[in-house]
Amino acid sequence: MEKKADDFNEDMILQDMAFNRDLNKRARQARMKREHDEGKEEGLAEGKKLGLTEGKKLGLTEGTKFGKRAFVLKLFTKTYPQAETGFLENLSVEQYEKIFDLLIEKASLEKIYEAADCIKE
Repeated sequence: MEKKADDFNEDMILQDMAFNRDLNKRARQARMKREHDEGKEEGLAEGKKLGLTEGKKLGLTEGTKFGKRAFVLKLFTKTYPQAETGFLENLSVEQYEKIFDLLIEKASLEKIYEAADCIKE
């Protein structure tokens, strides 16, 4: 084994080949790490962009629903002060719009309950 090490140390061509092989190995590892990091950064940026877009859409939808709910609730309590308002809690946007239209038209309480899909007995 000592003879091989001595031969290697004396042969400059073998040393140069080993050095180039090691250099190429390190360069390939660095390139792979750089490409991995770039891909990771791209993925994070794309994920954030999609998350912001989806978050804005969800926020707009929830805000619209909350605003319509508050407006319908206020108008309902002004029109029917003694009536129960619990049925107005978890309705869809379409139901809030329908109830709003009925309130504007001065519809009966039964029609409003029907629009909310909870007929009061």
